[in-house]
Amino acid sequence: MPKKVVIEVKNLWKRFGDRVILKGINLEIYEGEIFVIIGGSGSGKSSLLKHLIGLWKPSEGCVCVFGKDLTKLDDKELDRIRLKMGYVFQEGALFDFLTVWENVGFYYLEHTKLPKKVIRQKAIEILKKVNLDETVADLYPSQLSGGMKKRVSTARAIAGEGKIILYDEPTSGLDPITSRTIDELIVSLRDKLGSTSVVVTHDMISALKIADRIGFIYKGKLLEVGTPQEILNSSNPFVREFIEKGLMVIEKS
Repeated sequence: MPKKVVIEVKNLWKRFGDRVILKGINLEIYEGEIFVIIGGSGSGKSSLLKHLIGLWKPSEGCVCVFGKDLTKLDDKELDRIRLKMGYVFQEGALFDFLTVWENVGFYYLEHTKLPKKVIRQKAIEILKKVNLDETVADLYPSQLSGGMKKRVSTARAIAGEGKIILYDEPTSGLDPITSRTIDELIVSLRDKLGSTSVVVTHDMISALKIADRIGFIYKGKLLEVGTPQEILNSSNPFVREFIEKGLMVIEKS
Protein backbone atom coordinates (compact mmCIF):
# COMPACT_ATOMS: atom_id res chain seq x y z
CA MET A 1 0.00 0.00 0.00
CA PRO A 2 1.52 3.36 -1.04
CA LYS A 3 2.37 5.83 1.72
CA LYS A 4 0.18 8.92 1.99
CA VAL A 5 2.03 12.17 1.30
CA VAL A 6 0.93 14.94 3.70
CA ILE A 7 3.62 17.51 2.81
CA GLU A 8 5.06 17.97 -0.67
CA VAL A 9 7.72 20.55 -1.51
CA LYS A 10 8.26 21.23 -5.21
CA ASN A 11 11.29 23.11 -6.56
CA LEU A 12 11.35 25.49 -3.59
CA TRP A 13 13.60 28.54 -3.91
CA LYS A 14 13.86 31.38 -1.40
CA ARG A 15 15.75 34.60 -2.04
CA PHE A 16 16.23 37.78 -0.07
CA GLY A 17 17.64 40.18 -2.63
CA ASP A 18 20.88 38.64 -3.92
CA ARG A 19 21.03 36.16 -1.06
CA VAL A 20 19.72 32.68 -1.89
CA ILE A 21 18.50 30.78 1.18
CA LEU A 22 16.91 27.68 -0.36
CA LYS A 23 17.88 26.21 -3.73
CA GLY A 24 15.40 24.00 -5.55
CA ILE A 25 14.19 21.83 -2.64
CA ASN A 26 12.06 18.81 -3.58
CA LEU A 27 10.69 16.68 -0.77
CA GLU A 28 7.79 14.42 0.23
CA ILE A 29 6.90 13.74 3.87
CA TYR A 30 4.61 10.82 4.68
CA GLU A 31 1.72 10.51 7.09
CA GLY A 32 2.75 9.28 10.54
CA GLU A 33 6.52 9.47 10.05
CA ILE A 34 9.14 11.43 11.97
CA PHE A 35 11.12 13.27 9.33
CA VAL A 36 14.27 14.95 10.63
CA ILE A 37 16.00 17.79 8.80
CA ILE A 38 19.68 18.09 9.69
CA GLY A 39 22.46 20.44 8.66
CA GLY A 40 24.83 23.04 10.04
CA SER A 41 23.97 26.53 11.25
CA GLY A 42 22.77 28.72 8.38
CA SER A 43 22.15 25.75 6.07
CA GLY A 44 18.46 26.58 5.58
CA LYS A 45 16.80 24.11 7.97
CA SER A 46 14.62 26.58 9.88
CA SER A 47 13.90 28.51 6.67
CA LEU A 48 12.42 25.36 5.17
CA LEU A 49 10.32 24.78 8.31
CA LYS A 50 8.88 28.30 8.06
CA HIS A 51 7.74 27.51 4.52
CA LEU A 52 6.04 24.29 5.63
CA ILE A 53 3.67 26.21 7.90
CA GLY A 54 3.24 29.13 5.53
CA LEU A 55 5.10 31.75 7.60
CA TRP A 56 7.28 32.41 4.55
CA LYS A 57 6.28 32.26 0.89
CA PRO A 58 8.63 30.80 -1.74
CA SER A 59 10.35 32.96 -4.31
CA GLU A 60 9.73 30.05 -6.68
CA GLY A 61 8.07 26.65 -6.36
CA CYS A 62 5.38 25.61 -3.93
CA VAL A 63 4.57 23.81 -0.70
CA CYS A 64 1.51 21.55 -0.56
CA VAL A 65 0.06 20.46 2.79
CA PHE A 66 -2.84 17.98 2.79
CA GLY A 67 -2.96 18.49 -0.97
CA LYS A 68 -3.39 22.29 -0.72
CA ASP A 69 -0.83 24.64 -2.26
CA LEU A 70 -0.08 27.11 0.56
CA THR A 71 1.07 29.74 -1.92
CA LYS A 72 -2.43 29.93 -3.42
CA LEU A 73 -4.45 30.16 -0.19
CA ASP A 74 -5.93 33.34 1.24
CA ASP A 75 -5.41 34.13 4.93
CA LYS A 76 -8.63 32.42 6.04
CA GLU A 77 -7.84 29.20 4.13
CA LEU A 78 -4.26 29.25 5.43
CA ASP A 79 -5.51 29.57 9.01
CA ARG A 80 -7.73 26.51 8.48
CA ILE A 81 -4.68 24.49 7.40
CA ARG A 82 -2.65 25.78 10.34
CA LEU A 83 -5.31 24.56 12.76
CA LYS A 84 -4.22 21.07 11.74
CA MET A 85 -0.59 21.89 12.52
CA GLY A 86 1.40 22.61 15.67
CA TYR A 87 4.71 24.50 15.83
CA VAL A 88 7.26 24.14 18.63
CA PHE A 89 9.52 27.18 18.44
CA GLN A 90 13.24 26.94 19.16
CA GLU A 91 13.05 29.18 22.23
CA GLY A 92 9.63 27.91 23.29
CA ALA A 93 8.00 31.31 22.60
CA LEU A 94 5.73 31.00 25.63
CA PHE A 95 3.79 34.06 26.77
CA ASP A 96 5.58 35.24 29.93
CA PHE A 97 2.48 37.02 31.27
CA LEU A 98 0.33 33.85 31.10
CA THR A 99 0.44 30.81 33.37
CA VAL A 100 1.33 27.38 32.04
CA TRP A 101 -2.30 26.32 31.66
CA GLU A 102 -3.18 29.60 29.94
CA ASN A 103 -0.31 29.08 27.48
CA VAL A 104 -1.44 25.55 26.71
CA GLY A 105 -5.09 26.54 26.45
CA PHE A 106 -4.41 29.78 24.58
CA TYR A 107 -6.27 28.74 21.42
CA TYR A 108 -9.40 27.87 23.40
CA LEU A 109 -9.20 31.10 25.43
CA GLU A 110 -8.98 33.16 22.25
CA HIS A 111 -11.26 31.30 19.88
CA THR A 112 -13.96 29.60 21.97
CA LYS A 113 -16.49 30.57 24.61
CA LEU A 114 -15.66 27.65 26.87
CA PRO A 115 -15.54 28.53 30.58
CA LYS A 116 -12.03 29.07 31.93
CA LYS A 117 -12.52 26.20 34.37
CA VAL A 118 -13.15 23.83 31.46
CA ILE A 119 -10.18 25.14 29.47
CA ARG A 120 -7.90 24.79 32.52
CA GLN A 121 -8.91 21.15 32.92
CA LYS A 122 -8.41 20.54 29.20
CA ALA A 123 -4.93 22.11 29.45
CA ILE A 124 -4.06 19.86 32.41
CA GLU A 125 -5.08 16.77 30.39
CA ILE A 126 -2.83 17.95 27.54
CA LEU A 127 0.05 18.56 29.97
CA LYS A 128 -0.22 14.92 31.05
CA LYS A 129 0.55 13.89 27.48
CA VAL A 130 3.97 15.57 27.79
CA ASN A 131 4.54 14.05 31.26
CA LEU A 132 3.71 17.16 33.27
CA ASP A 133 0.88 17.46 35.80
CA GLU A 134 -1.37 19.89 37.64
CA THR A 135 1.46 21.06 39.90
CA VAL A 136 2.89 23.20 37.08
CA ALA A 137 -0.45 24.52 35.76
CA ASP A 138 -0.39 27.80 37.71
CA LEU A 139 3.33 28.51 37.33
CA TYR A 140 4.70 31.13 34.94
CA PRO A 141 7.31 30.38 32.24
CA SER A 142 10.01 32.18 34.28
CA GLN A 143 9.55 29.53 36.97
CA LEU A 144 10.25 26.62 34.62
CA SER A 145 13.48 24.87 33.65
CA GLY A 146 14.55 24.79 30.00
CA GLY A 147 13.30 21.23 29.57
CA MET A 148 9.94 22.04 31.14
CA LYS A 149 9.52 25.05 28.85
CA LYS A 150 10.05 22.77 25.84
CA ARG A 151 7.42 20.38 27.20
CA VAL A 152 4.91 23.18 27.76
CA SER A 153 5.61 24.55 24.29
CA THR A 154 5.01 21.07 22.89
CA ALA A 155 1.77 20.77 24.87
CA ARG A 156 0.57 24.04 23.35
CA ALA A 157 1.48 22.76 19.87
CA ILE A 158 -0.62 19.61 20.28
CA ALA A 159 -3.52 21.37 22.03
CA GLY A 160 -5.39 21.78 18.77
CA GLU A 161 -4.95 18.07 18.02
CA GLY A 162 -2.92 18.89 14.93
CA LYS A 163 -2.11 16.21 12.42
CA ILE A 164 1.36 17.68 11.79
CA ILE A 165 3.78 18.86 14.50
CA LEU A 166 6.81 20.94 13.49
CA TYR A 167 9.75 21.16 15.90
CA ASP A 168 12.48 23.79 15.50
CA GLU A 169 15.65 22.67 17.33
CA PRO A 170 13.76 20.97 20.19
CA THR A 171 16.94 19.95 22.06
CA SER A 172 18.80 23.24 21.59
CA GLY A 173 20.28 24.58 24.83
CA LEU A 174 19.38 21.48 26.84
CA ASP A 175 21.72 19.15 28.70
CA PRO A 176 22.24 15.64 27.23
CA ILE A 177 19.88 13.88 29.65
CA THR A 178 17.04 16.36 29.08
CA SER A 179 17.70 16.25 25.32
CA ARG A 180 17.19 12.49 25.23
CA THR A 181 14.00 12.91 27.29
CA ILE A 182 12.68 15.34 24.67
CA ASP A 183 13.61 12.81 21.96
CA GLU A 184 11.54 10.16 23.75
CA LEU A 185 8.65 12.62 24.06
CA ILE A 186 8.62 13.31 20.30
CA VAL A 187 8.45 9.59 19.51
CA SER A 188 5.86 8.95 22.21
CA LEU A 189 3.57 11.73 20.96
CA ARG A 190 3.81 10.46 17.39
CA ASP A 191 2.83 7.00 18.58
CA LYS A 192 -0.02 8.24 20.82
CA LEU A 193 -1.47 10.85 18.46
CA GLY A 194 -0.64 9.29 15.08
CA SER A 195 0.70 12.66 14.00
CA THR A 196 3.35 13.42 11.39
CA SER A 197 6.43 15.06 12.92
CA VAL A 198 8.98 17.26 11.18
CA VAL A 199 12.02 17.97 13.34
CA VAL A 200 14.75 20.47 12.50
CA THR A 201 17.98 19.85 14.41
CA HIS A 202 21.76 20.01 14.25
CA ASP A 203 21.88 17.29 16.94
CA MET A 204 23.07 14.18 15.11
CA ILE A 205 22.48 11.94 18.13
CA SER A 206 18.85 13.07 18.31
CA ALA A 207 18.34 12.63 14.57
CA LEU A 208 19.57 9.03 14.57
CA LYS A 209 17.50 8.20 17.67
CA ILE A 210 14.08 9.44 16.54
CA ALA A 211 13.99 9.63 12.72
CA ASP A 212 12.17 7.37 10.32
CA ARG A 213 13.91 9.33 7.58
CA ILE A 214 16.49 12.10 7.54
CA GLY A 215 17.03 14.92 5.05
CA PHE A 216 20.44 16.62 4.97
CA ILE A 217 20.61 20.28 3.91
CA TYR A 218 23.84 21.98 2.93
CA LYS A 219 23.99 25.63 1.83
CA GLY A 220 20.31 25.66 0.92
CA LYS A 221 20.35 22.39 -1.03
CA LEU A 222 18.76 19.11 0.02
CA LEU A 223 21.72 16.83 -0.67
CA GLU A 224 20.39 13.53 0.57
CA VAL A 225 17.29 11.85 2.02
CA GLY A 226 17.23 8.39 3.57
CA THR A 227 16.75 6.23 6.62
CA PRO A 228 19.18 6.78 9.52
CA GLN A 229 21.21 3.78 8.31
CA GLU A 230 21.30 5.09 4.74
CA ILE A 231 22.49 8.49 5.97
CA LEU A 232 25.15 6.84 8.15
CA ASN A 233 26.36 4.93 5.06
CA SER A 234 26.33 8.00 2.81
CA SER A 235 29.34 8.54 0.56
CA ASN A 236 28.62 12.28 0.18
CA PRO A 237 31.64 14.08 1.70
CA PHE A 238 29.54 16.88 3.27
CA VAL A 239 27.18 14.37 4.88
CA ARG A 240 30.08 12.26 6.11
CA GLU A 241 31.82 15.26 7.67
CA PHE A 242 28.64 16.34 9.48
CA ILE A 243 28.02 12.83 10.80
CA GLU A 244 31.60 12.32 11.97
CA LYS A 245 31.75 15.66 13.79
CA GLY A 246 28.29 15.15 15.26
CA LEU A 247 29.05 11.69 16.58
CA MET A 248 32.32 12.79 18.16
CA VAL A 249 30.07 14.05 20.98
CA ILE A 250 29.30 10.42 21.87
CA GLU A 251 32.97 9.41 21.93
CA LYS A 252 33.87 12.31 24.25
CA SER A 253 30.97 11.75 26.66
